[in-house]
Amino acid sequence: MKIIVTTSDNYHHLLPVFFYLYGKYWGEPFDLVGHAKPECELPHNCTWVSLGPQGEKTDFSTQLRPYIDDQPEWFVWMMEDTFLKEKVGIQYSQKTTIKDMFFTGRCDLTKDVQSRQFSDNGLCLTAHPQSRYRLSTQPSIWNKEFLLQYLTPGLSPWDFETQDPKDDGWKVISFYDYPVKHNEGVRRFDTKKLNLDGMCQEDIDYIKTITDKW
Repeated sequence: MKIIVTTSDNYHHLLPVFFYLYGKYWGEPFDLVGHAKPECELPHNCTWVSLGPQGEKTDFSTQLRPYIDDQPEWFVWMMEDTFLKEKVGIQYSQKTTIKDMFFTGRCDLTKDVQSRQFSDNGLCLTAHPQSRYRLSTQPSIWNKEFLLQYLTPGLSPWDFETQDPKDDGWKVISFYDYPVKHNEGVRRFDTKKLNLDGMCQEDIDYIKTITDKW
């Protein structure tokens, strides 16, 4: 399944850390989608895609939408502040069976769905239709039609995530045994200070050799 990682010009300082952790704990080929090409070296499994010069915050969805429109029906989407802490669960490959589940719009690969109202049918967890952040940009498998329904022009990332919930017939699902354990890479209110909480000492030690922003 295709993996898409979006990045902002303002967060390029996170990329060396993201590349290291992603290579260690996931390692699959991915598209890195952004604007100005990063100055750091890109890993061999990365395909760079530029959306053109970065606009204002509310141009986020406008600039991303044409790229998403050209993607397959199902894909993984995450952002460059996804700092992996463990190997992506072996069961990840089995989660792709969601394409056989009628009207599943997003499969959350993290514990995000569990932090709000959900139901459990024994197979998966389903976010309540009126729960907040059904459109979370946490690492997820997305159905393109569902994403494009909400990735309308003129939205910032925050605007996109905080749209009022609608009983639209789509399901947002997750699993108790979620496959992606991660930190959001920067600390709240300080985008220059990395969040290394809970990482193994080996990773912390290495990260400190490639950045001074911890």
